[in-house]
Amino acid sequence: MEINIVKKMLLAGSKNILENKQTLNDMNVFPIPDGDTGTNMDKTMSGIVKVLMEIGDRDLTPADFDELYKSALMNSQGNSGVILSQWLKGFLKALREETELNPGNLDEAFISGMQSAYSAVADPVEGTFLTVCREAQEEAEDLFDEDTTVKDFMKNVVEGASMSLKNTPEKLAILKEYDVLDSGGMGFLCLVTGMLSALEEDYVYDFSEFESLKPSFSGNGAAAGGDGEEFGYCTELIVKIEEDKLASFNADTVRIDMNSFGNSLVLVQDGADLKIHIHTLKPEDILAYFHRFGEFQKLKIENMTLQHHENFLAATQDCAIIAVADGDGIEKLYKSLGVKGIVRGGQSDNVSVQNLLGACKAAAAKHVILLPNNKNIIMTAEKVRELCPDTVIHIVPTKSMAEGYCALSLIDANANYDVIEKTMLESLSGVHTGFVSVADKSGTYNGVEVKAGDHIGVIDDDIIVCAANDPVTALTELTKKVPGIADVEAVTVFASNDVLVTHVQAAKTAIKSSCPSAEISAAYGGQGIYDLVVLYQ
Repeated sequence: MEINIVKKMLLAGSKNILENKQTLNDMNVFPIPDGDTGTNMDKTMSGIVKVLMEIGDRDLTPADFDELYKSALMNSQGNSGVILSQWLKGFLKALREETELNPGNLDEAFISGMQSAYSAVADPVEGTFLTVCREAQEEAEDLFDEDTTVKDFMKNVVEGASMSLKNTPEKLAILKEYDVLDSGGMGFLCLVTGMLSALEEDYVYDFSEFESLKPSFSGNGAAAGGDGEEFGYCTELIVKIEEDKLASFNADTVRIDMNSFGNSLVLVQDGADLKIHIHTLKPEDILAYFHRFGEFQKLKIENMTLQHHENFLAATQDCAIIAVADGDGIEKLYKSLGVKGIVRGGQSDNVSVQNLLGACKAAAAKHVILLPNNKNIIMTAEKVRELCPDTVIHIVPTKSMAEGYCALSLIDANANYDVIEKTMLESLSGVHTGFVSVADKSGTYNGVEVKAGDHIGVIDDDIIVCAANDPVTALTELTKKVPGIADVEAVTVFASNDVLVTHVQAAKTAIKSSCPSAEISAAYGGQGIYDLVVLYQ
């Protein structure tokens, strides 16, 4: 089998990690429940994908293997991401000079990957990615004989990884305590099952047996059974070691020094490039220590204590609101009104079931109130309810972002879900939504002659009621046609850009002539398709 098959294997492994990213995030409990294992491993593999896209259809060269590892390392983040990059280092290095892929050199690649991953961790912990990648290789090697093919070997790797993953709670107490499996080990299983699928097109691995709940939390915000330790800061650096200091730099000495700075250390040296991941209470001391060796190429510091408390609040909250939104202004406004998660999309950009399902799961609430904000997304939302049995999904059938705003404007975001839902449903009674956009073709609609390029007004779905040369005139004419307009108390206009906001403000008097008692306001929505989205209530 030509060595170029490795390209397909890596791409398929990357795709499988991406598709299971949220599951991996939800499983994450070690060293703290910060929910980022899937994200970190996906970031690492994105470096692989980037280089493979540049290579394209041409044959792999030894230099390509070097570049693949380099890109994985530079894109890696977090403990899990850096360790994965080191497994890839060993795997790729073993195949660097090969012209074909066979069971023997594939076994050597898995051995090299495992050894490289272990060597990067100052204090290896069993029951994690390290254990799963080691035991997967050992299982495949135990079953190796003269008849073993590349496909057979990968099937045995997958079987070994699966068995090892199931056993991780027996090797790591924190996993057993929370009744979950190790997320890093699960990520490795995603990688190798993807690699196998590149060799056998009809191969599908059933991950359902590994479904796992998020860790539970105690009332004080600490993980159940935990000691309430101070988590500190996740600190990551990439340092370019100065040429005159490279010869004297000793990674083993640095690892020893780091014992007094923090824990969860991963340190990788690749020539003059040095990558460090460590959890510490004093990130400033880490910066000072490594700055003496050279310049920082990349720097990231995250407050894990804050992450922990945010996850605790998310895990214990009664209700979260998820809304579909199209536009930066709308998104910002929604969040200010208590929306937990935004799924970007709308007219002509309908969101998928997967998009909504991911947002509902990420909300980590007992009840989720979903605002589809488009008539074409309501059915999608219904499917999400079927696929999310662990969360009660309440769908408020908003048909526009204006109705979504109306539903949010009167609620107490801290109230119980039933109160919020009732308030939202009641607020939608008797409201109308208007749209102003540009016609893309000429014709007569609802008795109105329209030319391509005209600004048309639409009220409640798709009945064209007016046409004009500019959007504000169309808005003024549209307002006259709204049912019961004389009794409307408020007109809120969301404009696609700031210039239109100014123009609407200037036209308040003309608009108000149709609804003398209404308060007229305009705001930046940033939405696509429609110049103006209007709420009449």
